[in-house]
Amino acid sequence: MTERSIFANLNRDADGIATACYGPYTLKSAFQPILRETSEGIFSLEAIEGLVRVECDGALVSPADFFALVPQDDRPMVDSLCRSLHILNAGHLSRPDAVLLVNSQPGLFQSAHAIRQEVDRMRLAAYEAALPSSSIACEIRDLPDDETDAAADLSGQLHDAGFLVAIDEYAAGDGDLARLARLAPDLLKFDPIWLQRFGRQPTAAALLRVIVAQLEREGIRPIVANIEEAWQMELCREIGMPLMQGYLLARPQLAPTSFGLDFPDPDDLAVYGAASPPNDAIAPTRSRRTFGRRTG
Repeated sequence: MTERSIFANLNRDADGIATACYGPYTLKSAFQPILRETSEGIFSLEAIEGLVRVECDGALVSPADFFALVPQDDRPMVDSLCRSLHILNAGHLSRPDAVLLVNSQPGLFQSAHAIRQEVDRMRLAAYEAALPSSSIACEIRDLPDDETDAAADLSGQLHDAGFLVAIDEYAAGDGDLARLARLAPDLLKFDPIWLQRFGRQPTAAALLRVIVAQLEREGIRPIVANIEEAWQMELCREIGMPLMQGYLLARPQLAPTSFGLDFPDPDDLAVYGAASPPNDAIAPTRSRRTFGRRTG
């Protein structure tokens, strides 16, 4: 795959939802909600994470298996294709107030020029999706062999272009604190394994509450992901964790999603009361340009 062919690999269906093709594989967007619990015990949609779903000849392929089959030379372009796909489809959720998280691996970028090209592609996709760059967060995944300069360069260029930055697997260690200072994230995902182990200690909750409060004072929105059991949610409540994600709360949905009905816009609730607004009240109202080839 060449850089020029990335957007040529995108297709649109009659409803405007985008899919992508790579060889015999079809790539689709799934989105998982990231929720905030209000003081009334209502969960509101604060963000969504873009997740790729892969099919080959009608059969599902795990993302891990798919990416393992992608040749090294194609990985940067396939990685970019997935980000563009999620951004385009997020534009059809009619929730520009919800931040979209898309994954990125800095080690795939070989130069500052390559990073600039990718940020430009993200800006183009955001423009076509009628989404402000400030509603898109690039989640930077550091791998052991990645150079720290690449991650810092990516973070800097994303911020310069108006995008948000998120980091994952935060465990409050020395290396994590250095990463926090280096990348200046807007959102932060706690390492779920560390949180579960640390959170079971008798005095841990008080310290975790201090950490969460400090992050929020610095303008960083903390998130706990992979919530699958009730005790994990209770721990989040105890430490004042503002944002939560996991199968216990909401499963990923293929685009188009039912998030508009599941988690109505607060402004719509103010108008329609506790009941969900009618379908036509949450329908897309912004015109969008056609991006990618029509398939139906």
